[in-house]
Amino acid sequence: MIGKYAKRKPVICNLTGIYTANAFNPGAVVVIHAPRACSHLLAGALPYLKERCRKSGRKLPYGLGDFYVTGLTDKEAIFGGEQKLEECLRAVIKARHPEYIMVAGGCVAGVIGDNLEAVCRLVEEETKVPVLYTDGSGFMNDTENDPYLLTTKLLIEKFSPLKRTEEKDKTVVLLGEQPINNKAFVNSCINRLFHYFGFQDILYPIAGMKISEFPMLSRVSLAVAGRGQSNKLKEIHTYTRFFAETLGIPYNLDNLPETPEEVYAYLRKTGDLLGEPLLAEKAVEEEKELIQETAADCAPVFQKNTCLLAFVFSYDFAMPERIVALLESAGIRISGFILLPEMAGLECQKYRNALQGYGKPVYTEEEYLQEKTQRRLEDFVITIIEKPYFAKQFITTKRHIGAVGICDYWKQLKTFLESDRRMFHEE
Repeated sequence: MIGKYAKRKPVICNLTGIYTANAFNPGAVVVIHAPRACSHLLAGALPYLKERCRKSGRKLPYGLGDFYVTGLTDKEAIFGGEQKLEECLRAVIKARHPEYIMVAGGCVAGVIGDNLEAVCRLVEEETKVPVLYTDGSGFMNDTENDPYLLTTKLLIEKFSPLKRTEEKDKTVVLLGEQPINNKAFVNSCINRLFHYFGFQDILYPIAGMKISEFPMLSRVSLAVAGRGQSNKLKEIHTYTRFFAETLGIPYNLDNLPETPEEVYAYLRKTGDLLGEPLLAEKAVEEEKELIQETAADCAPVFQKNTCLLAFVFSYDFAMPERIVALLESAGIRISGFILLPEMAGLECQKYRNALQGYGKPVYTEEEYLQEKTQRRLEDFVITIIEKPYFAKQFITTKRHIGAVGICDYWKQLKTFLESDRRMFHEE
């Protein structure tokens, strides 16, 4: 009987992402409408969020403690929890006097069918405190939400609707790319790409701007799409296009460049969009000179070693073709690929289909360990997860954007190969 009906696939809890997307605004409070146990998801994320923020080179968020949970019980699961949410919102407003409240509905609220939007509207009308709602119920959705994109849309629409204006700042808005997800060095590499064209600042809504800074968004001169979550690129591109067309400004949906050829193409496209082809060619020459000098310096070391690439992230996120292109452009010889056991079965097939064109073996962990007993397969492995059975491994932990990012990656790899170290964590 069950087989006749389409079953929803469990996806992921979105509550933590919704919280972190709002945690950077002073005066913001997040209320999750869920059982008390769900609050541990957020509490457990706070130390990681603080450390990630520190590494990004940005100031720590303002509170990282301004979240509340309604604490749904069996009683609410039977009779509904709308009243409990209303009582919680009124108590939070009285105690905290927030600038706004973001309500995130959990899975239980989705199952019992609480009308959370109606409760939020009622409380806002009576208290005059903005109360916004977004869905955080992971398994009630067909796909995972992008909490940053959802929050960006909600807050811009609520507090600073986009308005076309003749007054423009020399700024870029990067949508779908969160600065706290990158290390400070990566953010500086992104900035460098646009500084060639005279841009003075890069705006990163939402986890990089305060609500009071949102009016600046209507005065940006260029909108570009970030990488965001791999399964949400279409939504990011759609919103970037909408954002730009609303303001009447150019936009670029291409991925931020992570190979030499991508760098040159990205700069030229930016120049075309801005009507500055000469500036673009000058930028290309500077980036190309740096890339070629570094590649020439590293090539003698790289050519003496064979490399095996180990993958664990989803295919769409890892983009293995880009990684191969980045390594081969510096003369690194790739001997094969490993699909680590942490990877889902469907993802493994995606990798096999994409990598078979390189004419190199694609191993599972078991196949690799068995083949390794017969012959030497590599001089070193590039991986994201360290494994005890890799004799010499380079653990990569960040993206390599623009010439500076690419060259820094090659230099660290060269340093590792020239050393006797068995393991090297990319800095």
